[in-house]
Amino acid sequence: MNAFLASLRKESLLLVRDWHALLVLFAMPGLFVLIMSMALAERFEEGGVQLPGYLVVETDADSAQEFVAELQDVPHLGMTPAAAGQALHTGDALYELRLPEYFDDALEGLRDGAGIYLRFAPELSRRDRALIQAAIQEAFARYNTLGIARELGYDRDYAETELLRQGFIAVDHGELAQTPSAVQQSVSAWLIFAMFFIAIPISTTVIQERQQRTLMRLRTLGMPIWVLYSAKLFPYFVVNLLQLLVMLGIGIVLLPLLGAQGLSLAGVNLGALLVIGASTSLAALALASLIATLARSVEQATVASGALNIVFAALGGIMIPTFVMPPALQTLAQVSPMAWALDGFLDVLVRGANYGDIAGPSALLLGSAAILWLASAGLLKRGADHD
Repeated sequence: MNAFLASLRKESLLLVRDWHALLVLFAMPGLFVLIMSMALAERFEEGGVQLPGYLVVETDADSAQEFVAELQDVPHLGMTPAAAGQALHTGDALYELRLPEYFDDALEGLRDGAGIYLRFAPELSRRDRALIQAAIQEAFARYNTLGIARELGYDRDYAETELLRQGFIAVDHGELAQTPSAVQQSVSAWLIFAMFFIAIPISTTVIQERQQRTLMRLRTLGMPIWVLYSAKLFPYFVVNLLQLLVMLGIGIVLLPLLGAQGLSLAGVNLGALLVIGASTSLAALALASLIATLARSVEQATVASGALNIVFAALGGIMIPTFVMPPALQTLAQVSPMAWALDGFLDVLVRGANYGDIAGPSALLLGSAAILWLASAGLLKRGADHD
């Protein structure tokens, strides 16, 4: 225990004195949170202008085909023919527009109830819902209102108002799911990036001590190698948790002072937030340990850590939110541990997830950490036996 505490004190002093590393670990993600939260605010709150969806036509009636032709002329509506009931999500189709087999009867007033069914993806923003609904209503009015008005003796404006009031178009909003705000996305994403970025200072200190034979001299004093590495990594685990507090503080306090939307922890399970933060930290430290064990020089470690973190960040929704990626990249994103961490953080911050809800991403992170630790331990033992 005394050996562990002495080694822990040594590593903590080295870390505290390395102000360059601390500046990178705290200032860099802090700036990213500020910049990206403010830059993406409008995009996250209002949604995009491209509105892809599924078109389900269950009737061969000429009236339905004519209505579909009107829909195809509406800007921003990109509808793909599909079968009814397919899953809707923002990465693929935002809505489903279905014309049932009794569309003609409903149009002629021979059947009560709706003649057009519109179903939205639960996470779709309110602005996009309104845009889609308005575009479909416009196409319907353009196609049908004048004909109905002539038959019923009403003018166009009255006919359109009366049809909508009677509920000819039935809208199913689904179960509304809260979507992340720009600050929730940015705080989570760049915190995770900063946690994994810690691989560079860890690798640097490990390789320098290996080159200076420091580790070998400490081992001659009878200190097990697992004690040395535990003491070396524990201060960085504390740094990761401090990063969590600092990024949350920036979102809660600093962003509102700059006129941007602030981060709210109302309804957030702080215990679950700590669990997903600790799981992310352990995965990042395990990856850093493996890189430090494999690299033969500081340059190799720096290049490997930087390149790997950038690839994981690009794939995992850190740099570009996954919901704007094409479906193939969304699937590929699941190989990135940063994507698992981001899912867990957003579940907690956005959806108020509890411990059970984050079991999946936490298990993936801890499982990957265990595998990387075992690989590092095997390589360290083999290297120690050769010394």
